[in-house]
Amino acid sequence: MFPKLIARQQGFLIPLALFIVVVMGLMALVLSRSSIISHQTFTQELLSTQAFYAAETSTQRAMQTLFFPDATSRQAADVRCAALTRTDNFTAIDGLQLCQSEVTCSCVYQNNQVCDASVAANYSAAAVTHTSIYTITSLAVCDAGSINAFRQIQASAFLEQE
Repeated sequence: MFPKLIARQQGFLIPLALFIVVVMGLMALVLSRSSIISHQTFTQELLSTQAFYAAETSTQRAMQTLFFPDATSRQAADVRCAALTRTDNFTAIDGLQLCQSEVTCSCVYQNNQVCDASVAANYSAAAVTHTSIYTITSLAVCDAGSINAFRQIQASAFLEQE
């Protein structure tokens, strides 16, 4: 009944099917790549947050070391600051197992001169400066193999001599 029409349509579905398969394959590839990038971004954000909390925790621990048990003696706090260099490892803390941080303390007087706790005259009533300014620096690293995050926190505090 329609022999001419059927003859012209031979082989039309094969290129169309091939085109659809190729396009669907490319779409699957793009979707897969997008999913991998999304997963890496999530992991990076998670590690960055953990690094922030690790650095913050180390900073708080350093402040505790600096000012306690005696926050009334400026000279004693200056000595503790000079000795305060440590590494905190968080392997036993849930959520921070992949992290560690390094903490340092620096001290200057209010006139920007570096603290020298060995000179008693710096702490006498006749001293030129009566305030020590402490800066705690904490650098935390969280490492998950090929993805890692670094966060640095600085916190400052001062102690005045009465």
